[in-house]
Amino acid sequence: MAAIAATPPADPKQDEKRAVELRLKADKGDGDAALQIGYMLALGRIPASRYGTPITWFKKGCAARSLAACHNAGVSYESGKNGATQDYSEAAAYFLQAAEQAFLPSMYNLAALSAESKINSLDNREGLKWMLVAQKSAVQCPANPSCKIVTEDQKGYRAKLEDRLSSKERREAYQLAQDWRPRN
Repeated sequence: MAAIAATPPADPKQDEKRAVELRLKADKGDGDAALQIGYMLALGRIPASRYGTPITWFKKGCAARSLAACHNAGVSYESGKNGATQDYSEAAAYFLQAAEQAFLPSMYNLAALSAESKINSLDNREGLKWMLVAQKSAVQCPANPSCKIVTEDQKGYRAKLEDRLSSKERREAYQLAQDWRPRN
């Protein structure tokens, strides 16, 4: 599940002016400003020759505590786009940073990577835990398309994870989900 940014229509002069302003903010530790530069680069709205790659900015935004930037770094590594090489372990590490702070798309993507056996860093109980936590969060926003994707789970990630677990392990995963609290 990719994060979506609200981006105004393209205007090269305004985009460059906005990028300069954002860079100043990002250089002072504004994670959301770094995220926006990453988006602008990913959309081809500002020159990579001057700003670099989207992944560089997503990582900088993540380091400055932007959960959406962490998520987008994860998506970049998962897909092998935005200047990142495909690396599921690296994707999972970025998703985990945002998931631990209750960022719903990252919780779901982490569960999906686990369900698809693309990472070894989580056992199936942890993968199911993230799916359950994501679904519990998603029922709070049924009108949101992202929440609907999580609650419907059309790709069957939850079933895949549950099928790999014994009844005891499923109970443990449910308990882990019940006990889970976001980190600050």
